[in-house]
Amino acid sequence: MDVVASDLSDVGTLKAAVHDVEYVFHIAGVTKATRRRDYFQGNVETTRHLLQAAVTASSLKRFCFVSSLTAVGPSPDGTPLTEDAPCRPITSYGQSKLEAEQACLSFRDKIPLVILRPPAVYGPRDKDILEIFRSVKRGINPMFGGRKKSLSLIHVSDLARAIVDATLSDATIGNTYFVTDPIPHDISELVRTLSSIMKKRAFAISIPAFLLYGIAATVEGASRLLSRPAVLSIDKARDLLQPHWICSGGKLEVDIGFRCAIPIDEGLRTTYQWYRQQDWL
Repeated sequence: MDVVASDLSDVGTLKAAVHDVEYVFHIAGVTKATRRRDYFQGNVETTRHLLQAAVTASSLKRFCFVSSLTAVGPSPDGTPLTEDAPCRPITSYGQSKLEAEQACLSFRDKIPLVILRPPAVYGPRDKDILEIFRSVKRGINPMFGGRKKSLSLIHVSDLARAIVDATLSDATIGNTYFVTDPIPHDISELVRTLSSIMKKRAFAISIPAFLLYGIAATVEGASRLLSRPAVLSIDKARDLLQPHWICSGGKLEVDIGFRCAIPIDEGLRTTYQWYRQQDWL
């Protein structure tokens, strides 16, 4: 396997990088930024550049763009979202992923492509869900907004397999899919499972919306002064306060037979073990 370094802001170098390439897996993106425009620069413009380069690759068999559930937004009533749901992203990140999807679809008649929308991804090397593990280790279960919350998840290994399977299948060409564990998870139940795995007791602490937004505004302001993306921002607070971030992977299962293989208990346990081995916890 050859490793080729390229610049996603330079179409010229990208054309050289994709020369004679059969499959493009576009999984790069900006998930944290100090300014709104950075999300669009890092997620939309770079995607357009890669698409422009991919068009010149006569050997190209498939272009896979990994988007996000955030491009659609949260479920308004707790029903898992399907691909027919209207897109109502509530954060700059989600809006930039939706615009990147639209850029991909504008090339649908020029190159064979597929778009995948995973929900929250967990597993080794992930630093976002890591914060839940850290909270449990501290004995804290922060409750943002209401107590009844649900979340779709996918283990990184299942997501990697879905990306490959969907990209290699002719049945997916031109389509958009959610890819997720079929069972939405109650966040309180997830914390209880983690508490059992980690042998820690986590006490629920209710954090009202006004307090979360206040903390987020302070942290975001400090991050701009330091020119460093904030762990907690106003957008992130808005994200955390939503009761249901859930979707259905039924369409992908129907079209190519994809099913997640890693049960949540096993996935959380092996993720916890990896974090400990790497001294992340």
